[in-house]
Amino acid sequence: MIIKEIIDTLEKVFPLSNGELWDNIGLLIGDYNAQIDKVQVSLDITENVIDYAIQNEVKFIISHHPMIFSPIKQINNRNLLGRKILKLIENKIAVYSMHTNLDSSPFGLNEYILNLLGVEEFKILDENPNDREVGIGRYFVLKNKISLREYADILKSKLELENIRITTNSLDTKIGRIAIVNGSGMEYWKRALELGIDLFITGDVKYHDGLDALERKLNIIDIGHYNSEKNFGNILKKYLEKINLDVIIYNDRDLFINY
Repeated sequence: MIIKEIIDTLEKVFPLSNGELWDNIGLLIGDYNAQIDKVQVSLDITENVIDYAIQNEVKFIISHHPMIFSPIKQINNRNLLGRKILKLIENKIAVYSMHTNLDSSPFGLNEYILNLLGVEEFKILDENPNDREVGIGRYFVLKNKISLREYADILKSKLELENIRITTNSLDTKIGRIAIVNGSGMEYWKRALELGIDLFITGDVKYHDGLDALERKLNIIDIGHYNSEKNFGNILKKYLEKINLDVIIYNDRDLFINY
């Protein structure tokens, strides 16, 4: 199967048009007509990820985070990005990135997390103006309010998290309306507040944003960027295996170490 056919299969479910305008998604490196029988799905394109693909004779990597965001003026071996691009090209490895289009689409990363939490009914936090079934974040209402402490324990158990960070005035606060944005989603906390959300779950919470939200009585749980997106490969695996591709899921470790 050629790369273009693989991309067409994925984009039927997660079209690039569902991504944010600032994002850089799609085929970033490679030949659309290259023949592929094995795919590696990785959250980031690190040197370890590239080396793993080389060791396993993989010629196509699908990543969540695009390795190229800003315009590139030079590609050489004197900088990290240049070295990675050269290594990929030298080993004829193509790279395709699915980022905010996967986050925003139905059956994407936000909804995968909700499935893990056992949530069946939900709405989109920040709807796409052109398609109300697409957008950043999801929110839902618990059948019965519970304490923030209880829900934090549920979250850690269901998502298999060792540590989380909580911003609250009291762990005994009762919560009923919950919103989640995978990755770095703190820019949406004011939208959550408008919708009467009691608890906002995301990653990469900055101090001053958290402080502002706390003063507005919005409870926040920071589950970490990596932990909120580490299941990226599990979403794509079933689509790729349906078209008879060998799928390897390989993520480099979390950036942070709990100590």
